[in-house]
Amino acid sequence: MTDELARSELGELGQQLGSGGQATVFLVPELTLPDAAGSLVFKQYKGDQVSPHGLRAIVGVRSRLDADDQRRLDSIAAWPVRVVRDAGRICGVVMPLIPDSFFQERTLPTGRRSRDPREVQNLFVDPELADRLGMPRLSMSERMAVCRDLAAGLALLHRHGVVFGDVNAKNELFRVRPEPMVMFVDCDAVRIRGSAAVVRQLNAPDWNPPEGAVLTQATDLYKLGLFIIRTLNPGPQASVARDPRRVFDRLDPEGKALVTAAVGEIPSARPSAATWRAYFAKRVSTRSVSRPAMAPAPRPTVTSGWRRDPATGKWVPA
Repeated sequence: MTDELARSELGELGQQLGSGGQATVFLVPELTLPDAAGSLVFKQYKGDQVSPHGLRAIVGVRSRLDADDQRRLDSIAAWPVRVVRDAGRICGVVMPLIPDSFFQERTLPTGRRSRDPREVQNLFVDPELADRLGMPRLSMSERMAVCRDLAAGLALLHRHGVVFGDVNAKNELFRVRPEPMVMFVDCDAVRIRGSAAVVRQLNAPDWNPPEGAVLTQATDLYKLGLFIIRTLNPGPQASVARDPRRVFDRLDPEGKALVTAAVGEIPSARPSAATWRAYFAKRVSTRSVSRPAMAPAPRPTVTSGWRRDPATGKWVPA
């Protein structure tokens, strides 16, 4: 099975889903692939601004996985599944369509209805603001489950030689139902160890690691530490927080040591993503990830003037 498709094999392009400085994304409703379930999209690059070798390396990561890891990768990442060429030139990639469960239908303060990707930046704001923005309010157990899932996704990528690079507030989406989960997007910008990045990997504002601009798996782990700090204690200044003490009251002694090392200046001392996955798996297993029961409704301060007699079951004047 080849990792490449000719542009003509995509069939008629469907709805345009988005457009940016580097690419435009279209549905490809006529395309089906034996190893990719669900709907697919075509990300068509503008001009010659991508590395063909880098794109082939990214697609090759997935094609070399066994069936279990391939399914796992597809569940946590909008990962390119084919390179697309047109007249001998690489012009884009085919990727899975992001599932609906990672989008939020909401009513904006203006009253306008909107459907938006549920970006992880919404985890960093005060929960009351999230309510006003129409985003879900997560319990602490659900927040830990999201951290666990992000760590599990990075662990899978790192195990297969991937440097994700630009871990930031927008490159991961989350859902709460049917279970807390994270999905990586913009995966065509990752770097495979030993290959050039498709485009230059950069740090988003407020996510830069202390060792500089060269992105590695160690810088991924630093950004994972920032994500944990910002997710477990949302609110004012959370989106720029770097002090591990911000979440000490949310963590046990093991977690405090892990988060302190994660955002430290010694890259080799940072906990692996697999270590974080195991830590949060233990923490989540001891807490319910379901929402707490609703408090009983308060007694009304004004009555209808009637009450039910407990002895007869009849309504009588109050």
